Amino acid sequence: MQKSISVVIPNYNGQSLLEANLPSVFQALKNANVEHEVIVSDDASQDDSLLFLQENYCNIVIASCDKNKGFSPTINKGILMAKKDLVFLLNSDVALLPDYFTSLFQYFAKEETFGVCGRFIGLNDEVIQDAGKYPRLLRSRKLQPFNFYVHNPTQWVPTLFLSGGGALIDRKKLFQLGGFDEIYAPFYYEDTDLSVRAWRLGWKCYYEHQAICRHPASITINKFNKKRSIWIVTQRNKLIFHSIHLSKASKLRWNSRQLITLLVQAIIFRWKYHVAFFKYLEKRSQIKQSKQRNVKMFQDNNVPMETAISIICLEIDKQNVIKL
Repeated sequence: MQKSISVVIPNYNGQSLLEANLPSVFQALKNANVEHEVIVSDDASQDDSLLFLQENYCNIVIASCDKNKGFSPTINKGILMAKKDLVFLLNSDVALLPDYFTSLFQYFAKEETFGVCGRFIGLNDEVIQDAGKYPRLLRSRKLQPFNFYVHNPTQWVPTLFLSGGGALIDRKKLFQLGGFDEIYAPFYYEDTDLSVRAWRLGWKCYYEHQAICRHPASITINKFNKKRSIWIVTQRNKLIFHSIHLSKASKLRWNSRQLITLLVQAIIFRWKYHVAFFKYLEKRSQIKQSKQRNVKMFQDNNVPMETAISIICLEIDKQNVIKL
């Protein structure tokens, strides 16, 4: 039996994006012929987004935040309202191709599936922006994934993480993980963290090359944030992620690498990394809380991140990988 879908779309001052992309969402849902609901979780928008939805899409459920909080708190509010079998996380700047869902339902026939995501291409071209994520773990124990896809796969293709901009996820498993960790607010790396937690619980994330959506690169975040601020937040969140998920043995090597990086950046008078590092240190108490939640959640099912990465790589390497 086909599973039902709750579409959850975070929005911040995105009236024009909703206007442009919502028709593609409803067309894809119609073609999938499934029971569905659409939830827009609004991050205290100051434009006419909510008025537009009320006047043009009265069937859409609206979850409103009282103040601007960033991606993870906003989408979590929408996720908590979801009632269908699957939750489709979708950014407001993404347009779906009409048959987007067609090849995705098969993955949920297996109990081990956490979720699946498709291919992101340009708004007006066929250039691949986002695909499967190969989890390359450097000697420094830094996780540095790269995009890949597989021509004519002989089996389902795993991916390190599901993009928060367009991922279909088992709702019960998503609830079990507690949604996105809000430590990463306002943006970036929360989807990597969510998927790694799923892998560490023994679930699997997949990439489906035939499910296609169109996306203008990082339009929403770049529109409201300066380039330097984006870089600092991204680096801070990378530090938070590694601090939460690396094993003790790996963290010794990773910490040594951070000291070297701080020293080198100081010698050449580039202080952005230091700013990011001190912002990471400010999150120490929250990092501890995240670790404690993970320990309680994983209990006897805890798979170390390094082991999960080895499992993912082993499965991907059976295929003819095309690196992007």
